[in-house]
Amino acid sequence: MSVITRFWSIRVVNSAAQILWGALLLCLCPPMILAQEPAANTEPSTTASETSSSSQSSEAPLYPSRAMRDKSLIAKEMDDEVLWLDTEYGKILALYRPTEAKTTHGVLILFHATENPQAWPPLLENLRAQLPRYGWETLAISLPQKYPAIIPTRPSSSSASASASRANTETAGELAETAVPEPTAPPSASSSSGSSISASSAVARELLIEAYVNAALGYLKDKGQLNTVILADNSSVQLVLQTLSPQVQLNKLDSTILDGPLQALAITNLQNQEPNSKVELEGVFATPQLPVLDIFFSPDNPEQTELRDLHRAVAMRKKVANYQQLLIDTQIKLTEQDHQSYLLGRVRGFMQRQASGTEAKAPEDDKQDKQKQ
Repeated sequence: MSVITRFWSIRVVNSAAQILWGALLLCLCPPMILAQEPAANTEPSTTASETSSSSQSSEAPLYPSRAMRDKSLIAKEMDDEVLWLDTEYGKILALYRPTEAKTTHGVLILFHATENPQAWPPLLENLRAQLPRYGWETLAISLPQKYPAIIPTRPSSSSASASASRANTETAGELAETAVPEPTAPPSASSSSGSSISASSAVARELLIEAYVNAALGYLKDKGQLNTVILADNSSVQLVLQTLSPQVQLNKLDSTILDGPLQALAITNLQNQEPNSKVELEGVFATPQLPVLDIFFSPDNPEQTELRDLHRAVAMRKKVANYQQLLIDTQIKLTEQDHQSYLLGRVRGFMQRQASGTEAKAPEDDKQDKQKQ
């Protein structure tokens, strides 16, 4: 009787243990199954992301650069005034306005270091748009800036995760004991040579400005327009004249008169952060026969007064025959449609006195006129 009792107790204990073990497995199985499901689905998600990234990379961008995109949009808006001039470094955008009068006196080429026409000051846009009403054509070209604007890069997800992990590492390092860092090795020769090659591959600003000036003069020469006035800002006037000065021609009968293509010069001192040095001004005023209108803008502080005195002193020392200074308030309201602005009147009067001529016809137009007669 005692043996049967012991056997029954052992059997009951074993069945109870099995029930508890089965319940424990039922509790643990669902979390394990759920934990394994994302691992099974990772392969389709990765393949989908790879497919989308490959499709995005295969699509060619609409524009090669941000600058070309901006210029192309401007060209669409100003289709009747747009010129694409060819240079050895590619095409450049120019804005040309023909005369709106019976007599064409000449052309004003506006050079300004803003890179994009939409960043032009209203003062220059007023001159470009309104001078054709009085018989002066305008050709506007934006030059590369001396200090290009730095466009911040957009951080990617990998860089963001790297910065986050770096922050965590720095935080952990602050909590842990810090060790003295070992000196790092200098950069290798291969990396330094690679950086110098990439830096030298960019075209120098002087070469770009020379190409832009030659493209503008070539276009006007093909049109038969040889009576030219240059307007340039103080940051680029020296580089513009480096290309133009060798092309200046003196009259054979009267050495005080210029035959072309350059007849007069207007300087807009708009780049206050880049004042001209004495050496630069000596190059600008190197041709005594070239009339110069030197335009300054208020407020006329002591620094600008000293700069105006320097400009005048160098011009007198270089014996510039016709040198004028003009001080204009930049706070006046000026719009493109204002055809009676003070600056417009002064620049037009200066060109009328110093550079007014008659339009030279191209050889093809001259032949057509003779055939009609």
